[in-house]
Amino acid sequence: QQLARGAIILLLCSRALSVHLPTCPPPGFDTVKGFNLATFSAKRWYIQEQMQVAAVPAHAHFCIHADYKLLTKKTFWGFDIQVHNVAADDAPPHNVHDSGNFICAKIIDSDAGKLAVGPCFLPTSLAGPYWVIAYSEPEGYALISGGAPTHSMAGGCCTGTGVNNAGLWIFTRQRDRNEALVQKVRQIAADKGFDVSVLEHGNQTGCSESINVIDQSVVAV
Repeated sequence: QQLARGAIILLLCSRALSVHLPTCPPPGFDTVKGFNLATFSAKRWYIQEQMQVAAVPAHAHFCIHADYKLLTKKTFWGFDIQVHNVAADDAPPHNVHDSGNFICAKIIDSDAGKLAVGPCFLPTSLAGPYWVIAYSEPEGYALISGGAPTHSMAGGCCTGTGVNNAGLWIFTRQRDRNEALVQKVRQIAADKGFDVSVLEHGNQTGCSESINVIDQSVVAV
């Protein structure tokens, strides 16, 4: 009788928990409209906050930035964009993690800001979604997600934490953190249904020019 009672309590608790978890992705969830990829990729982005996923080095939140270069022709595997990510370890001597020419992106739906990102030497069918959820060039911000957030959490919806279908990022054009702007983008993410508690702060303070790797040589793969 005591075991049966315990089972009933667990069942009721699990049902109560499931009732409070959100539906993910949220109804009507979508990306930007009228996205201008050429403008988006014209200048460097600085990552102010990001979700920890398998493709992102752990404990490397220092001077994180990303560059995107539209290619004049598709690569052998059909990629359209060279992606260049740089991050340095949090702790001195701040060893740099530089993706070089390893990562590329394929345009899936340009108007909706939907790309697929993966290693340049692999078929695009193995690339993972990279979606622009919100973007304002005049205000200098972008909200990026590794596809639709399909995992229900108490604080909202999340993507996975692996390599594909994973990640959430807040980009700004300005390197120095603008707290008001970052909070605005966090609110946009929350309004879209994301659990923003997964976001970790980037550190753009005291970045040296030696970390700003500018060369983006493209290898035709």
